Formats: sequence, C-alpha cells, structure tokens
Amino acid sequence: MATKNPIVIVMTKVPGASDVKTRLRPVLNSAGCTSLAICFLGDTVANITDNFENVIIAFTPEDGKKELTEILGNNHRMIAQKGRDLGERLSAVIAGAFDSGFGPVLVIGTDSPTLPPEYLARAFAHLQTHDNGVSIGPTGDGGYYLIGVSKPHKTIFEDIRWSSDKVFAQTIAKIKMVGDVDLQILPKWYDVDNTEDLLRLRSELLSDDTARKLASRTNLWFEDDQIAFDSISDADRPFLMTSG
Repeated sequence: MATKNPIVIVMTKVPGASDVKTRLRPVLNSAGCTSLAICFLGDTVANITDNFENVIIAFTPEDGKKELTEILGNNHRMIAQKGRDLGERLSAVIAGAFDSGFGPVLVIGTDSPTLPPEYLARAFAHLQTHDNGVSIGPTGDGGYYLIGVSKPHKTIFEDIRWSSDKVFAQTIAKIKMVGDVDLQILPKWYDVDNTEDLLRLRSELLSDDTARKLASRTNLWFEDDQIAFDSISDADRPFLMTSG
C-alpha cells in the first residue's frame, strides 16, 4: 500500500511579492486584492496545519520567502516553486515530497478558504488504501481545488491548458491514459476568482457558522469593510479594502 506519511502541499503566490487576485480588479484595487489574498492564505494554512501534521508551503516567486514569512511566521516548511508553467511546478513539488519520504501527497491552492477539511480526509483515506490512487476535486469553473496521488505521475500535468475551463477535463483524460489508476472524484467546490465567486463567499460566511470558523480572517476582512463592500453591486470602480 501507499506510504503512510501523508503530506499536504499548499501552492501559493506570495501576496505582496506578486500580483494576486487580479480577476477581482473590477471591484478591488491592488491593495484590496493583496489584503484578501493574505486572508485566504492565512486561513488555508491554519486549517491545514490544524488537521494535518505534515505541510509544505510551495511559493512563487522564488524571491518571495521574506514576504511569506512575514505573513505566516517561521514555523512552516517552505519551498520555492520550480518550473516554466504550473504543470512543471506541480510535478516538481510532488516528486520532491516523495523523494523526501512523504506520501501520499495532496496539493491544494489558497482560493477556497472554506473548503471542508473532510474532503481532504476523504482524499487521504482513498490514497492510503490504493497503491495507484489519484484523488481530484473539481471546481465549477472547469478547474480543480485539490489533486492527490499515491505515487508521482508527471504525465497528468503535461500539456494542460492552465487557467482555462478545460483543466479538469484534460487532467481526467491524462489520468485515464496512465492506466490501472484508482480514481476518486470528490464533490465539487469553488475557487474565489471573480466578483461572482466573491459574492458567493460572502453569502456563505453570512449564513454558515462552520464557514466563518474555517475562514475567520477572511470573515473579518468582510466585516471590517462592510460599508464599502455593500456598494459592490452599485459601483463599477475599484474601492480599497485593506483589512486582514
């Protein structure tokens, strides 16, 4: 069976060291995008470290470690992402984790701050009982919020149209080409990429106690800028959100 030393890799752009959440620019300015991304990152890492012993923060750009440490502190494994595109970076961090004695490996991003931890638990349960298991969690926009493997599979990340609505479908096709794979597809969840997603997140936080606990920093971000955020449906110009 798969190695029983599971690890979660959190893939992230470093807020403050790179442009983040740029698809929210219709309603947020640069400072607002950065402060929101900091909240997403903090909530995601807090939830993962609360539930899993082994965690790696894989960051980009390569010179962003200082800013990342200022956000998260020094008590985390941090590695710079390597590769020309997301596929190469995913392959590299996964292979590196296995080479370091970890496995199975789950990879998530930071755009789903209210992602239920039980989805990750279900993925690990599948991967730990299948030698050639793959777990993937689709998003409504054609991407995925999680991918996990019992062993490395470089080919499933090759020739993917990243940042398109074809990512999930193309990845599934690649997985099936590997052969003899025990594939688990988790329930759909959502990434917060655009204004509609941001409104969905706000609605979830307003109505769900569990979501507020999972995304406490993000919830405070909304609360601190409540008046400004209430104008989102009436104004097309960016406004400043600096909380977080």
